Amino acid sequence: MNNLKLIREVYGITQEEIARAINVNRATVSSWENNDSRRASNSSLEKLSLFYGIGPEYFYEKVLNDNVKGMLIDNAKRQKELEEKSVGQPTKAEAFNKMFTSITFDEAVEQYMIAMKMMLATADSGSIKKLETALLINQKMGTRLKSVLDIRKEEEEGEEISLGKLLDSLSDED
Repeated sequence: MNNLKLIREVYGITQEEIARAINVNRATVSSWENNDSRRASNSSLEKLSLFYGIGPEYFYEKVLNDNVKGMLIDNAKRQKELEEKSVGQPTKAEAFNKMFTSITFDEAVEQYMIAMKMMLATADSGSIKKLETALLINQKMGTRLKSVLDIRKEEEEGEEISLGKLLDSLSDED
């Protein structure tokens, strides 16, 4: 299952815009959308997830139901309204590109640690339900991070070229 093209079309954005947003080549986005054997990397899926406002499981694993399509349409409408009101300001794609190109992994880890410490420092005022939800989120994020780590270890130990580099090399040949 590959929902990337459908999600992008429902959202109402071009391949060029999403490529610019997550800092990849348009040909890479096209490859992800049109070739089931060429999947986006976990980090790219996380970027797409942030951009569209849906979980990364909808890109390849889950059926895109009417509720998710409605969320995408609503998110896109809100974004278009914001962009119309903010003439001269960066578009969402430009803002995401800047965000993804301006922060290093080390900086992201530092921000994550501060956020986690703040959450723990304020946990006494959180409801049991919200604490359970925060724990579940943290566990799911840990599982995703472990998946990225496992893939990276496989690539480095086997001295394999990464999927991202292979996909980027396709667009460099154009």
